[in-house]
Amino acid sequence: MNDFLTAPGRSGTFGAILDETARAAGELCRVVEAIDPERYDEARLTPNPQITSIRSICIHVVNWAYAYSNYIRNAKGEPTTLSAPLSADALVDPKELRLELEKALAHTEVSLAGLWEASPAEIFALSFQVPWGPTFDPETILERGLAHILRHRRQIERW
Repeated sequence: MNDFLTAPGRSGTFGAILDETARAAGELCRVVEAIDPERYDEARLTPNPQITSIRSICIHVVNWAYAYSNYIRNAKGEPTTLSAPLSADALVDPKELRLELEKALAHTEVSLAGLWEASPAEIFALSFQVPWGPTFDPETILERGLAHILRHRRQIERW
């Protein structure tokens, strides 16, 4: 967990979510780093054209980690980063995933500035609708981000 957060163990809702997200990121990295290198880029037909190899899954996870924290920045009226910081040819080596997830979680920590001690009403006041329909607030979008990492770790384990 300490590998992924600048300040692990914070109290409150966001502290708990980020600690668990860091734990999930560590588990994902351990799974990916143990993969046979030939399997890392092995392409498969999938319903999602963004997710055709373990490598593309890893890129997808990192890019969405930024997207989730950018939703929070947008809700706060702050500037965002590029929506897809990693290109399709990124993460040549499975070990690169760890550093990129560290950067993405650091981006999330900074995105939460001013919210660490926010009341539930203050958090809910930052609700926003995402392009695929549902309405989230900073807490629920980060919970979705946590589940996203876990889902894709499971997918890679079954690859």
